[in-house]
Amino acid sequence: MGDPIYILGAGPAGMAAAYRLNQLGFSVVVVEREEKVGGLAKSIQYQGFILDYGPHRFFTKILPVRELWNQVLESEQVTVRRLTRIYYRKQYFQYPIQAWEVLRKVGWWESLHIVLSYLWAQLIPRPAPQNFADWVKGKFGTRLFQMFFEGYTEKLWGIPCTEISADWAAQRIKGLSLGQAIQKALGWNRSLAKSLIDQFQFPRLGSGQLYEKMQEYLLAEGQKVLLNTEVVTLRHRGSQVVELQLRNLQDGSETWVSPSHVISSIPLTVLVQSLRKLPPPQVLQAARNLRFRNTVLVYLIVQGSQLFPDNWLYINDPTVGVGRVTNFANWSPAMLPNQEQTPLCCEYWCNFGDPLWQAPEEELLALAEKELRQIGLLHDQKIYSGFVVRLPRTYPIYTGSYKEDLAILQEYLSQFENLQVVGRYGSFKYNNQDHSLLMGLLAAENILRPGSHNLWQVNSDDDYHEEIKVPSSPLTIQR
Repeated sequence: MGDPIYILGAGPAGMAAAYRLNQLGFSVVVVEREEKVGGLAKSIQYQGFILDYGPHRFFTKILPVRELWNQVLESEQVTVRRLTRIYYRKQYFQYPIQAWEVLRKVGWWESLHIVLSYLWAQLIPRPAPQNFADWVKGKFGTRLFQMFFEGYTEKLWGIPCTEISADWAAQRIKGLSLGQAIQKALGWNRSLAKSLIDQFQFPRLGSGQLYEKMQEYLLAEGQKVLLNTEVVTLRHRGSQVVELQLRNLQDGSETWVSPSHVISSIPLTVLVQSLRKLPPPQVLQAARNLRFRNTVLVYLIVQGSQLFPDNWLYINDPTVGVGRVTNFANWSPAMLPNQEQTPLCCEYWCNFGDPLWQAPEEELLALAEKELRQIGLLHDQKIYSGFVVRLPRTYPIYTGSYKEDLAILQEYLSQFENLQVVGRYGSFKYNNQDHSLLMGLLAAENILRPGSHNLWQVNSDDDYHEEIKVPSSPLTIQR
């Protein structure tokens, strides 16, 4: 190909695609509107600390993704002990939920309520679940749904659980056996295997180090990575995307380029509305119907160490707005400039029009400190400093007619022979990091061998977390 392949977005999917395409001998140009690569998995620096956009642990059973990880990072990775819990009613519960632990901690009356609710759900099964609430109640019973799923989920998505698709539950919630849990709680069965991995690999200098090393590799190979650059327009003719209009965000200059192929990880809704000529009205309406949820990250530098042992905590407490708290002191020691301070990241979720999205930084810092003290994660420790990061469109919302709307977009985009969409943003899929890396690798393979992989099958609805159906002939990453 005479013209280079343009990769829109330097997140996990985009960088994996660029890395693999370079290995295959193609010329690539990565276009990224931010000043650093890594997307939602990038790392930032503040007062000597290396901080991530929340927790980004790395665990995968996908062989080509694991090979990519090890090849890029080599010795620049550490093994982290994993501890993740749910804060609920001033107690801490393992995540994913361990039913035997719940029965042991909540008392006999609540345990009886949970068991009877579970048995009722099993004896009188619900029809095919139509939404998130139906799915969870059918699996665990109404009481466990009310305790551990309803409040937190509605805090995350900002809509009732009855409006969230059951697909999201199938992907993100691990099953449990209450029958085995009862046996274990009563001491009848002590041979149950652990359902959680107790450690994971992590880049020594934060999750973004993986993508920074990919960038170094690409630049050393003579490839281009255009930072602070956004895509304005994609001009197409027939079945081909023939030109891209790019804008430099530092000086405002614009340029037109000719791609041989385009791999896009920018938000699917933005991509569709950037096409010229514009798609048909029903396609544009489908794009407008898809919704994302925003994230506000509040970072606090706190006095002391060993504040709590978790890598991160889920805060299932309706009296506070914070939903998740990451403790970066429990990741890689190289991310900390000293042992006297602890960096915490408090996550809030909102929509564009919500007051939280517009709130001043000082107000958000005070809110996070107040809520951490309210739930007992902080006591009299001093807060030295902090800052706020606002991340738009972090979570695709599986609600309403999203399946039908997504199908319309998939059918429309399938007409373009030299355009592929990848990643959480690009495919409107609630991907884990390894899902997005795999999509990038498969997209690269599709350019070498057109039609080899159906990218929409990555992170299919019935898979849980990192488990995924790997192609029958797994990719091998070679230098």
